[in-house]
Amino acid sequence: YSSIAVSSCSGSGPSYTVNYGSSVTDALIGDTITAVHHTAGDASDILSTYTYQVTGITDSDTLTVKYITDSDGLGDDSPCDLNSGTGSSGSPTNSPHKFTR
Repeated sequence: YSSIAVSSCSGSGPSYTVNYGSSVTDALIGDTITAVHHTAGDASDILSTYTYQVTGITDSDTLTVKYITDSDGLGDDSPCDLNSGTGSSGSPTNSPHKFTR
């Protein structure tokens, strides 16, 4: 379904608990999440595309996810360290998550 904003994260790689800005009740364990990592404040500069997998459902807006891979081989990173390209380098916004099954 549509891209969902990431509010906050906790945990250390490869597993993270992610709190979303809206409901993720349609998510199922095993779903794939993609998030595009941009240079902070520059939506045209893509650093890598990250793939996570849903491994647990905490409540209607919180999931446990596991880092799987990223397109440019940057390595495991928290979903809250991935920039959407909006905001600025001093105050970047998190890259939204797109869910696929």
